[in-house]
Amino acid sequence: IYRHFSKGRAHEPQSLLNRLRPETSFRLDEPHLICRWVTFPHSDIPQPRIPRPSMSDGDLGAAAAGDTPAATETTSLLQAGPADQPLHAGIYRTFSHRSENEALLSTHDADVELSKSLDTNASGVWGTLSVLLLGVFISQADTTLVLATYSKIASDFQDLDSASWLISAYILAQCAVQPLYGKLSDIFGRKALLQTSYVLFTIGTACAGISKSMGGVIASRAVQGAGAAGMVSMVSIVITDLVPIHEVAQVRSYVNICQTTGRSCGGVIGGLLSQAVGWRWAFLIQVPPVLAAIMLVQWRLNITPKQLNSGQSHWEKLRRVDFVGSFFLATAILAGCFVLDAGGQTMPWNSWVIRGCAMVATASAICFVISARYVAEPIFPLRLLTHYSVFTNCLIVFLQATIQLGLTTPAPLFLQATKKASFAEAGAYLIPAFAGNTLGGLLAGNWIKRTGLFKAPTVLAPILSILCMLLCLYTWNGGMSALASMAIFPGGFAMGMISASAFVGVASGVDEADIAIAASGMYLYFNLGGIAGVSASGAVYESSLRAYLRHALEGWENKDEILQKALSDITYVQGAGPKLREIFVAAHVHGFHNFNYFGLICGALSLFVALVSRGQRLKTGQ
Repeated sequence: IYRHFSKGRAHEPQSLLNRLRPETSFRLDEPHLICRWVTFPHSDIPQPRIPRPSMSDGDLGAAAAGDTPAATETTSLLQAGPADQPLHAGIYRTFSHRSENEALLSTHDADVELSKSLDTNASGVWGTLSVLLLGVFISQADTTLVLATYSKIASDFQDLDSASWLISAYILAQCAVQPLYGKLSDIFGRKALLQTSYVLFTIGTACAGISKSMGGVIASRAVQGAGAAGMVSMVSIVITDLVPIHEVAQVRSYVNICQTTGRSCGGVIGGLLSQAVGWRWAFLIQVPPVLAAIMLVQWRLNITPKQLNSGQSHWEKLRRVDFVGSFFLATAILAGCFVLDAGGQTMPWNSWVIRGCAMVATASAICFVISARYVAEPIFPLRLLTHYSVFTNCLIVFLQATIQLGLTTPAPLFLQATKKASFAEAGAYLIPAFAGNTLGGLLAGNWIKRTGLFKAPTVLAPILSILCMLLCLYTWNGGMSALASMAIFPGGFAMGMISASAFVGVASGVDEADIAIAASGMYLYFNLGGIAGVSASGAVYESSLRAYLRHALEGWENKDEILQKALSDITYVQGAGPKLREIFVAAHVHGFHNFNYFGLICGALSLFVALVSRGQRLKTGQ
């Protein structure tokens, strides 16, 4: 009420409060002014015709109970009641979009203090966020921890051919269940789904540490991935419940820092633990912190359940779950991701397995669409797939993830081949990308909070990605210097910016009831972009490398043997004679630059989509 009377100006509301009736209950520690029953004389306060606050259909139904049915967007906020009521009996009930439970609205003025105690103040938000970041760090560290240990794990089981499945199983399971968390959290509550993700991750981690076979470790990694999918996406969904929309980007930038730090430290931690106490303890040592996170979340995280869910039994909630749609959606994503992950890498594109998975993915997607048209509450509403803000921002995220993750995948191999860099040195060259990611997220989040504008970072991010690809084309060659590693800084900066701005674009463009589902969908697009980037970079780099070497080695004796060793053994490339090494370095530069051209195409597409995306100013008072 005050926000509308003051038209958003930051005046002290005390003068208005003094004019309201004593029986009014207020909570002033939220960005929204929440009141129970507002009753006031019409003669004391003017009756401007101004737009009402935007609400979802459910909120309007609750808020308008007893109001005049003919109320419109321009109806006066202060209307006279029925003739049999006192002059000052105009009654209005106001709900915060983060306080939808009636329990938070006091029934008597004496309950104001109780309402305040149930509220989440600023310190409570940051205290809750600090608890959630522990789970984010562990889940992200685990994604790279296995990169340092998977060869050791496979060697212990004498099954090197299956080593890549330790990574693929995690990614595939993560993508398959990612879009399910949003809708399920709307039905069962945020805390329940967050706790479920922690439990799944804990079970998978513990089982991976005690498994007696390679198949057992791979299956455990799949369970880990299913849990990790919620440990990150649910945190972002929870943030939208705790803070105003214009502050979401800034708060998520801290989550992004935690993610980047976790991914950066995971490989180092995994390598040290594997070398010191064995790879099993690299998994088992994660269990106590996750158990601690479960208890801290149970203690600190207090999120008001959705009003529509209050009073529903567990059976009624289960009946709302779209099990058929969930099955077909997960199957379509799983089969499609397998095609992207394995096609052209571990299996040829024309193999019967790849073709079969492609057909399964297509058939499952069709079945999901048919199911979603007839189910009352589909696990992922079809209207969101065609929603303009959701589609454009998710497509930008997909393209940017393809560029960034596609760039960092072949970079270590390129550096080892051209500069004879060790694993540690190759990793150090990627630090500017991680630093840029962190800085980009922070600056974009602060910009959005201060200005309420999120389209500028969305447009700037693809431009920086294009700049990154151009710098790599001109500086990443056989004689590159350490300073040239800064060429990938703009790419990381762009990824950090788009992570902040695109999420806000999605959240602000949909109804509040759809935020959780749309957010989980955006995370799915990010994962799909990562898989596509890794697959595309591997295919482009390897095919270009093979073609260049085959042409350059024409006329050489044992050229097939040289080609095979050059493609399979990096130490052979590093220790080759001057003449051969010159050919090898040129071949790797050729392969890396070909991916840069591919990245330029993706960057141009991303820039076009960003330019035509929507970017309304956020209401910083919300």
